[in-house]
Amino acid sequence: MKTLTTILSALILFSSCSSNVDESKRIRVSGEGKVRMMPDIVTLTLSVEFTEPRMVDAVRKTQETVDSVLVILARFGNKETDIKTSSISANKAYRYVNNSNQFAGYESRQTIDFVLNDLTKFTELTGKLLETKINSISQIQFNHSKADSLFREADLLAYDDAFKSANKLTARADVKLGKLLFISNNNTTSENPQDYYSRSSIDTYGKGYGGRGFTISPEVIEFKRNIITEFEISN
Repeated sequence: MKTLTTILSALILFSSCSSNVDESKRIRVSGEGKVRMMPDIVTLTLSVEFTEPRMVDAVRKTQETVDSVLVILARFGNKETDIKTSSISANKAYRYVNNSNQFAGYESRQTIDFVLNDLTKFTELTGKLLETKINSISQIQFNHSKADSLFREADLLAYDDAFKSANKLTARADVKLGKLLFISNNNTTSENPQDYYSRSSIDTYGKGYGGRGFTISPEVIEFKRNIITEFEISN
């Protein structure tokens, strides 16, 4: 089976000829390809936030909590590739009380993204995280480690679907299907992988709960592609 890259490269060879093909002798067909797969990795976004009368205290508590979280995460992944921390932000915090904004102190905030490559350790990991003072696991994203390959496979299935439809239509119309003149990903299909992932969040409100972690039942991820093709037709 030709790869989509090979097909696109081949179009260059006859693109100049395709412009001379009569519009009435073309057929344009769309195709859809889907690959369904269970996720094998999960990305957690952890939020740490403290509000204190003095900025130095808010920053200190935030840094102490982040440091304790990083120690835990290092046991479950590669600290060079699986852990990403944001810079600490510190600003004045206000609360809306009695119809007015009142100064509540100084707020310090930092987030940590962590990729867990073994879903069987999710419960153990979240149990450890709940022992810290994180404010929330603000996002849980399920993914697949071979997502790029699965999208490429979906591209090929989409082309196969379009080619099959074109053959059926020309056979029914008693005409012959000619060479491929045009192929393109349909822009109506999102190319953002996050649109295909399961998401949820867990609030901890900055308390160290401890105890058993959370269990998960991730949904099947659907990797989907739509393409547009155009073929030459003849009697």
